[in-house]
Amino acid sequence: MGSLHWVAANRHLQPGRAAVKTFYILDGHSQIYRAYFAPFRDLTSPAGEPTRATYVFTTSLLGLLERHRPDYLAMALDSPVASLERTQSFPQYKATRPAPPEDFAPQERRIVEIVQALGIPIWRGDGAEADDYLASAVQRFAGPDMRVVLVSRDKDLEQLLGPFVAMYDPMNDETIDPDALAERKGYRPEQALEVQTLIGDTVDNIPGVKGVGPKTAVKLIEKYGTAQAVVAHADEQTPKLAGNLRAFAEQLPLTRRLIELRRDLELPTALEACEWHGVDLPAVKPIFEQLGFHRLIERLERLAAERGSPESAPPAPAEAPAPEAAPGEPVASSAGPRAAADCDLRLIDTPEALDALAQWIREEKVTRLSVDTETTSRRPMWAELVGLSLSWRPGVGYYVPVRGPLGATVLELDRVRAVLGPILADAAIAKVGQNLKYDAIVLANAAMPLGGVAFDTYLAGYVLDPSASNKLDNLAQQYLQYTCIPIQDLIGTGTRAMTMDQVPTEQVATYAAEDAEVSLRLADALEPQLAEKGLAELFGRVEMPLLSVLVDMERTGIALDLSQLKRQELELDKAADVLRDRIFAAAGEPFNPDSPKQLAEVLFEKLRLPVIRRTKTGPSTDAEVLDRLAAEHELPALVLEYRQLTKLLGTYLRALAEAVHPATGRVHCSFNQGGTVTGRLSSSDPNLQNIPIRTEMGRRIRSAFVADAGFVLLSADYSQVELRILAHLSGDETLRAAFEANQDIHRTVAAEVFGVPADEVTPEQRARAKGVNFGIVYGQTAFGLSQALRIGRGEAQEFIDRYRARFPRIESFLAECIAQAKRTGYVETILKRRRPIAEIDSRNQAARSAAERYAINSVVQGSAADLIKLAMVNIHRRLAAENRPSRMLLQIHDELVFELPTDAVEPERAMIVQEMESALQLSVPLRVDTGVGENWMDAK
Repeated sequence: MGSLHWVAANRHLQPGRAAVKTFYILDGHSQIYRAYFAPFRDLTSPAGEPTRATYVFTTSLLGLLERHRPDYLAMALDSPVASLERTQSFPQYKATRPAPPEDFAPQERRIVEIVQALGIPIWRGDGAEADDYLASAVQRFAGPDMRVVLVSRDKDLEQLLGPFVAMYDPMNDETIDPDALAERKGYRPEQALEVQTLIGDTVDNIPGVKGVGPKTAVKLIEKYGTAQAVVAHADEQTPKLAGNLRAFAEQLPLTRRLIELRRDLELPTALEACEWHGVDLPAVKPIFEQLGFHRLIERLERLAAERGSPESAPPAPAEAPAPEAAPGEPVASSAGPRAAADCDLRLIDTPEALDALAQWIREEKVTRLSVDTETTSRRPMWAELVGLSLSWRPGVGYYVPVRGPLGATVLELDRVRAVLGPILADAAIAKVGQNLKYDAIVLANAAMPLGGVAFDTYLAGYVLDPSASNKLDNLAQQYLQYTCIPIQDLIGTGTRAMTMDQVPTEQVATYAAEDAEVSLRLADALEPQLAEKGLAELFGRVEMPLLSVLVDMERTGIALDLSQLKRQELELDKAADVLRDRIFAAAGEPFNPDSPKQLAEVLFEKLRLPVIRRTKTGPSTDAEVLDRLAAEHELPALVLEYRQLTKLLGTYLRALAEAVHPATGRVHCSFNQGGTVTGRLSSSDPNLQNIPIRTEMGRRIRSAFVADAGFVLLSADYSQVELRILAHLSGDETLRAAFEANQDIHRTVAAEVFGVPADEVTPEQRARAKGVNFGIVYGQTAFGLSQALRIGRGEAQEFIDRYRARFPRIESFLAECIAQAKRTGYVETILKRRRPIAEIDSRNQAARSAAERYAINSVVQGSAADLIKLAMVNIHRRLAAENRPSRMLLQIHDELVFELPTDAVEPERAMIVQEMESALQLSVPLRVDTGVGENWMDAK
């Protein structure tokens, strides 16, 4: 559980890698304006100079330096509005901004003086804006070895966020990365420019689509991808919105050009000039004294004393007095109770206290125990145990440390294992906790297996509402009205954040013991909620047993043939070289195909191909543009193929090699039960669900996943499972009969729709039927089908209409899914899994249509998720009960992958197929296709 918090604060850290440098760049005017308008009392210097904004800005800057210890620093400022490049092309740019107050300018000058005295370079140039400097710095410096942090909360900078780029709000000590942006605003950085283009910017006087705000813009971009595509499909919107989109069409290129940030500016200083060496006290202190900033001088002096040692940590607080022990309780040094929660949170750091703790658990005949772990990594198979916390009655929690900073008092792991191991393994003591899968893996790797896993608060929250964030902090707020200690209070934020074994043990004890105590109370709060909403059976029959299945799968992992990966990497490198030569030949000259600027010059200046779309920096060369240009010249198609190759190299081949565990030699990905709103599993570290299978080169990556010597891999894949579930749920007789007779379902549907015998169905007719068959469970529109099959929209609509006429029971079922969402606000799967459907009654047509599609696909996809999860639970139970030799390794979409001895294939195959095909009783037969091979590709 503590490890989950660690993930949120340290998503950019990678175990085993050198520390990543950080470059903090202040959006100067943005931060100065925020400081000026901050809710703070008026201040003046002894000489009568206004200083409120100066004081607030300086306090914020010192906090940034204290908390984050940047490696590099700079501050960017805007040029005068009249000289801006954007003003030259659009004179109304920022024309509606009011003049700053009279006392703003002198404070701005003071702030610039302080920043310069601190040795922080100022970036300001004629005609350039601060945002463009920030974008250019991101383009130049962000990467695996340099994390760029944009000190601002300006929405214009959201388009710059990425794996190595974050925004930081120093006044709220809040970091925004791509995941945080998606969670907060519903779109990702690559969509930010498109969303903002539709909205425009009233502050900067940039026109957008009339009547389109953030929510509408997000839904439109989610559906159509780009602002230009939204305008192109104006006729699909309500009459009012359609008219507004058409009116905006001519303005769109200019708005986009104004909003898109430039990334090609020459920066005023070299990187070396931005290196932060600490505070030069003689240069800064006199300014503080002149301004009367006496309270800040002490902080300044402390920072100056740390010059040359930016890694020095603040001293640990003095130990709080121990609370009085209750009769029979272990005497322990205390981490100090939290008065707000009236909790007794205790640190068990002596052998005597540890023995007393175990004795009390036995004497109390504890039947329900909350368990949590603190570790060194978010990846359970890579994590070292730092400590574990326990709670079995509300208001009391205990923390047992086994690792800590130098000099900390901790217990020997062997001693903890001997004393607490039997209690943790005792299945008669029900274990509860938050994300117990993680804790179970960590404890098992520490030779303390967790028995009696009974209630996971994370999974309970997920079952109750799969669309909500079910982190412990959020659940505690929602169900207990309790605020947990933020993890940032212990480890900090950003790339300089500590791991738990570096935090003073007394502080970890309070945090960790609270987590166990809160999880215990949450379990008591969530259990009746599950029963009340009819979700207890799904939780108890599927999700909780599946947790133990995934623990075994993740600990087992799958072997990788590194030599095979390397061969594929070399082959792809050669293929990329060949493609580069073909690209040069098609272009008539060598250039860098990875450079959008150079590619644009070749495509549009030399070859004179038509410009499809423009960005601020010139003609676009994105995938959509290249795909459209491919019909006119061979070069765009070659570049697209080249990009696919380089993505395979970087995203899969090299990344997979780095994912191999040094101790096991296997890949141990994490399977997340709460990662999707439909109930399907997702995977990460690495994400094996996304290994491409549509291209031969992509499929070959699977050949590197191999079985151990004497073993083979068996792939068991549900055949057309979603269509079979659709046939069952809709009751359509034609579909049912086709599946009963084991017919080609796509040919059968084509024959029905086109009114021809099945043996006369053409390949084109079958392809169209297949498109609708698979699209129907996703609520596919005529537009979507036309795009998928590359046919006219009218033709696609005609086919859908014939399909609906021929299969009315399917149409009725789809309508009932939507009707249920309208009646109840949610839809249900076969096993009563619920998904809330927001905006099902929205007045916005695009939002309402999206909600209707979600209602349809959630029922079918969610039922498929129920099916395979139940099959996994049943197979796992038989593997253990019958001591069978198979090991379940992977779950990918509708496929399970097993490793088994070569001489046990047939009996194991028969058992696996039997359990998968009988997991749920449907009105149509389930079918499982299997394959066996020494590697995953051969088995598939």
